[in-house]
Amino acid sequence: MNGREGTAHLEWWANPSTCLVRIPVRVTSTPGGAAWNAALSPRIEGEGRESVQDLIDSDPFCTLRFDDSSAVDVEAAHSGDVNHLCLSVVLSPDSGG
Repeated sequence: MNGREGTAHLEWWANPSTCLVRIPVRVTSTPGGAAWNAALSPRIEGEGRESVQDLIDSDPFCTLRFDDSSAVDVEAAHSGDVNHLCLSVVLSPDSGG
């Protein structure tokens, strides 16, 4: 996944068949490909911004789904601006990592 850049969505799932939230983002991978810088696109303001902050603060683990339908589990973090996130890959327990 090195050098990935483009559009994607952050998804929070209740179970395998129910997506609770889907947020469009523009992502750029960091060197090494284990993390992404993500910008919400379009930006979210007002109450929506507070809702996204509450969501990330209560459950930072979500799925990053690319336009080609590939996906990776990530942990989302923000430093006060939920419109700009740092996404770190979350290794599954069976990945050996």
